[in-house]
Amino acid sequence: MNCAANRARDGPWPPPLRPYQAETLRRLKNYEGNAALCTIATGLGKTRIFTEYIRWDVLENDHHVLILSHREELVKQPLEYLKDLPCGIEQGTSHADNEPIISASVQSLVGRLEKYNPYSIDTIIIDEAHHSAAPTYRKIFDYFKNATRFGFTATAIRGDGIGLDMAFDDILCEYNTLYGIEHGYLCPIEACQVDLKYDLGTVQYREDTGDYDAADIARVMSGTAAGIAEAYNKNARGQTIIFAPSIEEGKNVTAMLNQQHGTSTAAFIDGTTRNRDRLLEAYKLGMIKVLVCFAVLTEGVDLPITETVLLARPIAVTNVGLYAQMLGRGLRLYPGKKSCKVIDCVGVSAMPICTAATLIGKDLPAPKPEKEPTEQKEPDEDDPVEILTGDEIPDTWIDKQKEVDVMALGEGYTMHDVAWIALKDGGYILPIPNVTYRISKPLTNGMVYLRKNKNCSKTAVPLQFVFDFVYQDLKQKHVQQQHIWDKKQRYKWDHQPITSEQVKLIKKLDPDYKLDTHKMTRGDASRIIQCIIYAPDEWNAQQQSEEAQPNAEKSS
Repeated sequence: MNCAANRARDGPWPPPLRPYQAETLRRLKNYEGNAALCTIATGLGKTRIFTEYIRWDVLENDHHVLILSHREELVKQPLEYLKDLPCGIEQGTSHADNEPIISASVQSLVGRLEKYNPYSIDTIIIDEAHHSAAPTYRKIFDYFKNATRFGFTATAIRGDGIGLDMAFDDILCEYNTLYGIEHGYLCPIEACQVDLKYDLGTVQYREDTGDYDAADIARVMSGTAAGIAEAYNKNARGQTIIFAPSIEEGKNVTAMLNQQHGTSTAAFIDGTTRNRDRLLEAYKLGMIKVLVCFAVLTEGVDLPITETVLLARPIAVTNVGLYAQMLGRGLRLYPGKKSCKVIDCVGVSAMPICTAATLIGKDLPAPKPEKEPTEQKEPDEDDPVEILTGDEIPDTWIDKQKEVDVMALGEGYTMHDVAWIALKDGGYILPIPNVTYRISKPLTNGMVYLRKNKNCSKTAVPLQFVFDFVYQDLKQKHVQQQHIWDKKQRYKWDHQPITSEQVKLIKKLDPDYKLDTHKMTRGDASRIIQCIIYAPDEWNAQQQSEEAQPNAEKSS
């Protein structure tokens, strides 16, 4: 199907802006800062938004705009919306020639900066902006230091935990996957969890990536191809993308499906696939039913025909952004498509589908001296992978299966390891010497109020904003009390047995409270004490409920 046919099917080109897209465009035009991030879920049309802004910026402000991308498809994609304006490409053998709009790959541009006047670029648009913490991006930002920057990403949460505050000062908007589904811009989700018989217990977690070690995943999931194929056969419908745990298992799944359903059923794609464009086009036309991929197709690929996404690649809880990216491949609307079927073979659907945007994270690790040997050898594609053999491989890899409600998990939040005490009304409290932070019960729109001692915020704000604000306030003004408010620092103390001083204080505050000193830890006691002191109404309600419970049991 050619572009003209696609446009005829989808309506006018370019399509009119949706309300949230128009609102984002308004914020972009009115922004007076230096660098802002827009978090917009996969399938909600971030390219449409920033190309409309580019058009306005070039025609109204006479500005020169640079679009930065990290993949070949992304470099060319936005220019489809800007064909009536002069555009240049800076990538590989293509060289821009002072056009007002330049779309460049980061890898090419970083080696060609000397050809540009540092003051020649007024605005920088960064696609897939969660990559902006990389040294190549920061080198470009430093070179064009007077340019205003706008980043666009589906998730501001990086797997390695590095914060994006080094690249952006503000979050301009947030429209996540939940928003898209609830407002009818993305497909509803039907999810099932298929438990395969594998054990992640011996898999290493890598701090540098914020995810599991790839070679370890390949080892423990060796032989699971049969279970993955069985899960597909049992649950999939329509065009399907399978995210495989390794190259070997991906190829094995592909071979099995082609053997079971015909030689043109499935195709395997990874970073080395040469005929990738032809395979993607064949998939869009329905000539290939299944794309099995490893380490690709998580970004920059528009495949709305996809009706099923099968997740067979384990993901650490710290890398929830990758989960959202993979799931997003199947959420775009398409004629006749009523929902996206998600087949979860790795338990990832137990995590929230999206995490509230934040710029705060870990600092960049200090660069090592060039001659210093690395502590850990990086995995190499040519390294042999230890595999399970013989009796270690079970006859079947499917243990059990159940339907799951992905939407019910809501949105995750980044609490920066602050030891907040969750209250039953949905609020939070954090008392430290001389200061008590309290977050109100969420309003119907999810917004909250923050109280610091007797001072309360004048307006309701997003919960993630409060978590970010308090964390920064603690780091700047209360670092001496970090052993109290930092979960990591107080972990050992929290898990030790309750102290006699705590027992005395609880009995003094609430003489009727029944203490189980054999099971209670210092952390448990601390939370009880703080609830009695700082949330007496809730504490009393809890006590009344506990007292009423035995009576209810007797009457029954």
